[in-house]
Amino acid sequence: MTADDNAVTRQSREDATELEALRQENALLRRRAARLERDLASVAPLVEQVKHLSFWDFAPYGVAPDESWVAVDRGKATAVMGALARIDHWNPWSTTIEPRPQP
Repeated sequence: MTADDNAVTRQSREDATELEALRQENALLRRRAARLERDLASVAPLVEQVKHLSFWDFAPYGVAPDESWVAVDRGKATAVMGALARIDHWNPWSTTIEPRPQP
């Protein structure tokens, strides 16, 4: 066996080792991506519900909401909408606050 043959054989082994390492890394990345997709799918319904929450600031209008409304801390509501905007790339502040129609 010549030096050239040895070099080719050594390169082939290195290539095979690198290929196996890449296959293992690819399998790991596929598993990780699948897990992240499952996590994302599990929170998607929550994100959709929060997007459609109706916060109504009744203070400027001098009226009190009826029993169908639940009081929410303004700071915490702001934090929830801010968190949603960061994870969902949605701009919750584009919705104007309007008075709730009174019967």
